[in-house]
Amino acid sequence: MTPRSSLAAKDPEERRRRILAAAVEVLKEKGFAGARIADVAAAAGTSPALVVYHFKTLDGALAEAVGSVEDDFYDDLTRLLPPRATALERLRLIGELGADTGPAVGNWTLWMEVWVRALRDSQARALRRALDARWRQTLREVIDAGIAEGTFTCADPQATAVRLAALMDGLAVQVSLHDPDVPEARLTGLWLEAAAAELGLSVEDVMGPARRTRGSSRRTT
Repeated sequence: MTPRSSLAAKDPEERRRRILAAAVEVLKEKGFAGARIADVAAAAGTSPALVVYHFKTLDGALAEAVGSVEDDFYDDLTRLLPPRATALERLRLIGELGADTGPAVGNWTLWMEVWVRALRDSQARALRRALDARWRQTLREVIDAGIAEGTFTCADPQATAVRLAALMDGLAVQVSLHDPDVPEARLTGLWLEAAAAELGLSVEDVMGPARRTRGSSRRTT
């Protein structure tokens, strides 16, 4: 990991942003268990004291780092949606972005770190609950919009949102582990096929012409 340029002359918000970006790098490279405040400071080009000043603890810095990547995912979702996008267009884009960056965290290895830590750590557990709630709510809003438009048919929107969220998680774990039966090129297609079954759509409708022609998805890691 190459240290970043010094943050001494940066304003507080810029320092904070750079430390968060460094924390993401450290978390991906070392995981929660292997990360240290000194590692984050070195990657950000600052001192451990400044990391503590902004985030109090290492867990605080890492939790906010994961949240910042999640925010980037939702920012991308908003930015890439065309004006007056239909629910079906939103569903397709979620499938594409999920395969590209992973829902809500941006990199599936980060999510796997959160899940493992959440088994025994209350702060990580609370973070996991908040991130999952946001992800499921995003899917629920798309499902509700599709029902209102008359495009989707769904008897239990909340249960469908939970299942689709869990399916994306499970597929992404297999892709991240390089399972030969779940290559990364299939993640979006498999997820959209399941969404079609859940929402009373044909596979052709939910895939869209571009995906049926291209037949591949973006990278997840």
